[in-house]
Amino acid sequence: MNNINEKESTLSKYSLLIFFTLSFALMILGVSLKIFLSVPDFVSQAISIWSPTISAVILSGLLGGMPAVSKLLRGFTIWRVHLKWYLAALFLFIGPLIFALFYIMLGFEHVGIDPSLTPVTLVIAIMSTLYLGPLSEEAGWRGFALPRLQERFSALTSSVILGLIWACWHLPLYLVETRMPFYIYLPLVTVLSILFTWLYNNTRGSLIIAVLAHFSFNYGASSITGYLGLLPQMVFYIAGSIMIIPYVIGVIIYFGKEKLSRKPESELPS
Repeated sequence: MNNINEKESTLSKYSLLIFFTLSFALMILGVSLKIFLSVPDFVSQAISIWSPTISAVILSGLLGGMPAVSKLLRGFTIWRVHLKWYLAALFLFIGPLIFALFYIMLGFEHVGIDPSLTPVTLVIAIMSTLYLGPLSEEAGWRGFALPRLQERFSALTSSVILGLIWACWHLPLYLVETRMPFYIYLPLVTVLSILFTWLYNNTRGSLIIAVLAHFSFNYGASSITGYLGLLPQMVFYIAGSIMIIPYVIGVIIYFGKEKLSRKPESELPS
């Protein structure tokens, strides 16, 4: 009995380290299968892109069985939050879209909508964006890792740590697909991590809001510079940086770096 308790205590103590290690290992495994065995994309992605959620579910199960897994996934049921938090999450798409429309109104050159775009391909693009990132990652990064980091550090410090790890976790994907330059991606994801923590802490740990924010950014980046053809990529990067920095600074100043929230402790996710 003592040996079992000691093992559970060790697992709990190092749960974050094990979670990050397992997430990276599965990411590398999924990408390696794609490179060396040419497995179909859906197989590679089921292992690599879903690795944070897979790792979180496995560790939650080992730490507390099905009740712990249920608690981990409970964030996907928290949808009754104030409308302002939905709008805050959607701003990561709406903000760049508004900028793009002004960019076009001022007469700057743009490619325009891809003529091959149809309602069917649009729905496929939306569902694909939702599947590859927002749904596959948030139970791990925000649901499992963030609360444990915040037990040790302030919300701001936890966000920066998680953001740096989250960005580096994507590195193997650079071997199999074209992605944003990493020198832009690293600080951008770190800043996004701060915003996602702010949303998570102010919505009682809603993974629905975290997924919506994650989707808004990913879809905005791919659609506005892609099949909608509203902005050149580099203009999007520059404009996005200019818009998001004051947004984050304002959040930190107003809500405070300790919790990124002005709510009482009892209303914060644990």
